[in-house]
Amino acid sequence: MRVITVSNFKGGVGKTTTAVNLATLCARHDKRTLLIDLDPQASATDYFGLYEQAEDGANVIGLLYEGMTVSEMAYDSGTDNLRVIPATLALINQNELLLAEQSLRFALDDAAGEYDVAIIDTAPSAKQLVLCAYVATSGRGDVIIPVKLDSTVMRGTASVVDSLRLVATKLRLPVPSWRILRTCVPGRMTNAEAVGEAILDRFFPDQQFRTVIHESAKVKEGSWEWKPIVEFMPGNRAAVDYENLGRELGLWDE
Repeated sequence: MRVITVSNFKGGVGKTTTAVNLATLCARHDKRTLLIDLDPQASATDYFGLYEQAEDGANVIGLLYEGMTVSEMAYDSGTDNLRVIPATLALINQNELLLAEQSLRFALDDAAGEYDVAIIDTAPSAKQLVLCAYVATSGRGDVIIPVKLDSTVMRGTASVVDSLRLVATKLRLPVPSWRILRTCVPGRMTNAEAVGEAILDRFFPDQQFRTVIHESAKVKEGSWEWKPIVEFMPGNRAAVDYENLGRELGLWDE
């Protein structure tokens, strides 16, 4: 099973948008896909209308804290080949001291024959939940770090990279493979965005995706209907960008 984690400690950079669109595209490319929501805000859960069911039934808390299996926690998404393990706000109240760093990795080990790819959406914070995602990804896939070309570009990126290195320090696992994904890229660059681009190119010249995700009002319009852009408007530039990102990751053939 290939594991892809989408992470940045800054909000509003397109983490959930990236996770949901990649998961939807993987399913359309006949990959048995699992989307795991590790964010208490539960935006990825909302995309598939699962929040109320998750409040009263199975959710990611059972997977991480109660030893339940992926098959017991995953819901049909309404999209062929795609199942979702949802989150709820209750996740924020869990005692992270009781959360084993390997819990998600072991749960995915047990479900390895059931899925081709697992995509993990994370919260914008450096907590144990995020470390669990990094551990699950180590040696099995990639961490995507979405960034916007603004004044916070280095802060969020550097924090994620430092946390990824903790996996090697604490658990003697390989540092998870990671690359930076530029998101919300305008059609015409301003001076501020050009500065952000120059900073990334200076400090991370070899750790960026060739693909960038262009800014589009249609992404926001689709989100009001809880539809990923690849469904809301498949021909949109951002939808094509996500298709190209999946190819660059090798998630499906050219």
